[in-house]
Amino acid sequence: MKNTAARPLAIFLTSTAMLVLLGLAVMTNASIPLSQANHGESFYYLKHQIIYGLFLGLAAFFFFLRFNHNRLKKIALPFLFLAVILLVLVFVPQVGYEAGGAKRWISLFGFSFQPSEFAKLAIIVYLASWLESKKDKIKKPVMLVPFLFWLGLIGGLVLIEPDMGTFLVICAIALGMYFGAGAKIKTLAGLFLIGAVVLATLIAVEPYRRQRLTSFLNPSSDVAGQGYQLNQALITIGSGGVFGLGLGKGVQKYSYLPETIGDSVFAIVSEELGFVGAVSVLLLYLVWILSGLKIASTAGHIYGGYLVLGVVVWIGLQTFINTLGILGLIPFTGIPLPFISYGGSALAIELAAVGIVANVARRR
Repeated sequence: MKNTAARPLAIFLTSTAMLVLLGLAVMTNASIPLSQANHGESFYYLKHQIIYGLFLGLAAFFFFLRFNHNRLKKIALPFLFLAVILLVLVFVPQVGYEAGGAKRWISLFGFSFQPSEFAKLAIIVYLASWLESKKDKIKKPVMLVPFLFWLGLIGGLVLIEPDMGTFLVICAIALGMYFGAGAKIKTLAGLFLIGAVVLATLIAVEPYRRQRLTSFLNPSSDVAGQGYQLNQALITIGSGGVFGLGLGKGVQKYSYLPETIGDSVFAIVSEELGFVGAVSVLLLYLVWILSGLKIASTAGHIYGGYLVLGVVVWIGLQTFINTLGILGLIPFTGIPLPFISYGGSALAIELAAVGIVANVARRR
């Protein structure tokens, strides 16, 4: 029994480590042109990722590895309130700041942080507790009221930053957990219908979202504008061929492809490692997801299972959205690739979530 539980955890942690190390390897060379242009040194972004992402993330991982996840139930609501406060601080002058046309970051004591990343984990912790407490009532339509209230509050604050991609991820996490808790199919169908109407409205009211949809439907319509990143990404992926140009030998990172270390990093991986390397990375994510689902299904208690399910839905869906978007198979949303894309707060929170999953597996 113990060996059966230990194997999925070993696979889960090994695949996590491989993805993080791959991200740092890609960051080492892909960030150099951007780092030199913006900061006058070669490894500014790599050092930032290691210090504020990897080191803080490992500290968070080991903390949650030893912290009994059942104790999270007692602080689930304060955890969610903290996420709300941090999201509100984004709009406070001198605390929140704008970059790339969006207010998504706060700066406290010289440390920059993206609250929406914390909000993903906070809503998982809260919903796992709430769904467990309402497990006998979850099929009742009245349960949608508190569910939609918290989802609307967190999602709404993220949406007005604006960050539609993260908004969609948070909604998908909540719906995935709600479905996993046993909600009726017709209830979920109704939620999807409402979501489709909301999504269509959000696209209709913002010109840049309409342009992004147009560039997806017709990538050649605005090659120098909204379609530039997608077209350059496709060129980058295609230039890698079967086996790639070699790690560090890609050329698109030299001011050709936007967001080379952010949401376009999968294109850089494809250019340097080729089709074989890109598929291997996707298979590694698949192994991570399947081992995570195995841990969730064998958790032995409802709360732990919901926690793991939420984390797996989050990382799995975000990977799905990023890779399909960069391949031009769905509209591009700007969602980063988990464990690999640049972002210190994102990596730290992701590793914290991995620690929670590992704690659930160990306490089975």
